[in-house]
Amino acid sequence: MNKITIRIVIIMALMLSCQMIVMIFKVPSYIFATPIKVIETLVIQREILFTNSLTTITEAIIGFLLANLISVSIALIIYLNKKLSDIIIPFAIIINAMPIIAITPLLTIWFGPGMQSKIVTVMLFCFFPSLINVLRGIRSLDIESLWLFKIYSANRLQVIKKLILPSILPYLFSALKTSSSLAVVGALVGEFIGSNKGLGFIIMSSYYSMNIPLAFSAITISSVFGISFYYLIHYFENKINFDKREVKKW
Repeated sequence: MNKITIRIVIIMALMLSCQMIVMIFKVPSYIFATPIKVIETLVIQREILFTNSLTTITEAIIGFLLANLISVSIALIIYLNKKLSDIIIPFAIIINAMPIIAITPLLTIWFGPGMQSKIVTVMLFCFFPSLINVLRGIRSLDIESLWLFKIYSANRLQVIKKLILPSILPYLFSALKTSSSLAVVGALVGEFIGSNKGLGFIIMSSYYSMNIPLAFSAITISSVFGISFYYLIHYFENKINFDKREVKKW
């Protein structure tokens, strides 16, 4: 069997096990939702779930793109002016060390209860891993290649375009795959507080109303999106030939 078939079999086995455990021990639906109940809820509540899914996906994608764009830009700025590293890196570490969940209410106050505060939350989740990976890529550049560009009097823009960006692509894709999952988490965390739409809002409101099947349905959709987002980036990574060889498939 190939990898996809094996994964499908494992997922089906886990779903069957959950269904059997709930049936055998007669676990109430307000404590744990069976896979059949989740599928049923996905069908019945499809309009509500679809509308709120669009909100969460939009927040995750926008925050993901902005965070990675900013991190790549900052990494290139540090390369052009290494003295700024002593200022930017400690500041980035402080951002990463902050308990983002704890400051989410502040973000809601500062940026409002709309989509803006959720996008900022996603950016905070994605920024640091992306920055560190891109900096690792820049610091691992081939010194001989840099000297060759200098010998031919290449300007900074040419060095960035012809050497740095192609060289850091493996590190950049690693950053993108890491932050793809964090983007979904960030969007959900942002929606847990001060939101009236999105999958995070559905999950929290379902907990309060003890509608566990609906909460599990929202969790399932967010998980599927996170996994799909990851493999979409992985697909494009495999399409790009680093050093004339295919990236090894996961």
